[in-house]
Amino acid sequence: MLKHLILVAVTLLTVFTLPAAAIESGVDASSTQSVSAWSCAHKAGFTRAVISCYQEACGGAGGRINPSCLTNYKNAKAAGYTYIDLYMFPCTGYSTCKSPASQVQELVNFVNTNHMLVQKIWLDIEVDSSSPSVGCPNNWKMGISQNKVVAQQFNSAMKATQWKWGIYSSASQWSQIFGSTAYVLNNAFPVWYAHYDDVANFNDWSTRKFGGWTTPYGKQFWDKNSCGSFDENIFT
Repeated sequence: MLKHLILVAVTLLTVFTLPAAAIESGVDASSTQSVSAWSCAHKAGFTRAVISCYQEACGGAGGRINPSCLTNYKNAKAAGYTYIDLYMFPCTGYSTCKSPASQVQELVNFVNTNHMLVQKIWLDIEVDSSSPSVGCPNNWKMGISQNKVVAQQFNSAMKATQWKWGIYSSASQWSQIFGSTAYVLNNAFPVWYAHYDDVANFNDWSTRKFGGWTTPYGKQFWDKNSCGSFDENIFT
């Protein structure tokens, strides 16, 4: 009888034990990369592509399509990529910025017009530390309360599209912008976090988590790649 019970228990464990989620490698790019660069990354095992498709442009346009987006999309497709995401770095904190709804809709219209087949679009929430001649420094300079208001406006605009969205940030950026890592914007969206430890796993998440997320979807773990100007990532 005992042997039969043990056998049943082992059988149940075998049936109900789920495999660990598979991890895939990917690269992201903010500037134009050639077909050969994308092909090199793909052959090296980076099978997901994430492409910058929206820029701050606070000096004039108040948010605009990244001029390299469509070229990168076509080059990645030509290199064999079938899993492609986009990301947007929104214009915030400047009087020239279009409304969050306008920026989101501009990107959605661009994707539709160009018949781009993408999996997800990521909202990049981080402080721009570049010089005024290059970017939009201190883009989240509105104060904690207003930063939350603007972020929620983006959240509402993204949800209204009924597309698949995610949020890219890090614990340190989140705390700086929203006053605490505990602030929850929308933890129903997947999270892709940055931690440049050059380690392709999620073992650091327990000390890097933020925003109410319990499990990460992606990690940007390194900002260099031998194939081109890519960051290296892992995704589930």
